[in-house]
Amino acid sequence: MNTQIAPTHFDHAKADAFAEGLLNILNHSAISLMISIGHQTGLFDTLATLPPATSQQIADAAGLNERYVREWLGAMVTGRFVEYNPAGRTYLLPPEHQAFLTRKAAPNNFAISFQFFPILATVEDLILDCFYHGGGVPYSAYQRFHQVMAEESAQTVVSALDEAVLPLVPGLVKALQQGIDVLDIGCGSGYALNRMATLFPQSRFKGYDLSEEAIATARTKAQALGLTNVRFYVN
Repeated sequence: MNTQIAPTHFDHAKADAFAEGLLNILNHSAISLMISIGHQTGLFDTLATLPPATSQQIADAAGLNERYVREWLGAMVTGRFVEYNPAGRTYLLPPEHQAFLTRKAAPNNFAISFQFFPILATVEDLILDCFYHGGGVPYSAYQRFHQVMAEESAQTVVSALDEAVLPLVPGLVKALQQGIDVLDIGCGSGYALNRMATLFPQSRFKGYDLSEEAIATARTKAQALGLTNVRFYVN
């Protein structure tokens, strides 16, 4: 018995819409890398302090190379993040955009999260190998992951810990004030635990994480704060 599959009608409008969506993803992906660079270099923060300025003025204020700053600004103008005045060859980050791209905008600084995309790109070859041979990608392969995760947590979880997060559990704040034992599994760089150890000296805190790098950061911070009621372990 011969079974033939009837030819499928090709919907050109559907194809065009799909292609347009792919093009948007491609463009937005490229812009996402520029957002990460803008955050890491402090260019968004620098622009927020300046009136309309030339690429040279912006580079000087940020302490960066003008040639690269100019290329980055071109990407930001194309992506409609930064406004450009061709008459004076000046650039401006409008206040409406500053509200979501600068460190002062925390906890609404979206630029922090865009750093995760280049981090994931660094392990692409390792992930591809897993598709063929199985296994997994070690935690240590994700460079800067804990640094970025800690920065993100600091502006979201830790900044809201006192007034929003801990009060969600009835009686928890009072118990912490009186003194209890607290365990954080997957504590990362320990920002939350160090904050709680500072706020509640009567309580005792332990944090565990797989990353030696993250635990080292947590211990260094605890020591700098002079905390004696918090301990961090690699496990």
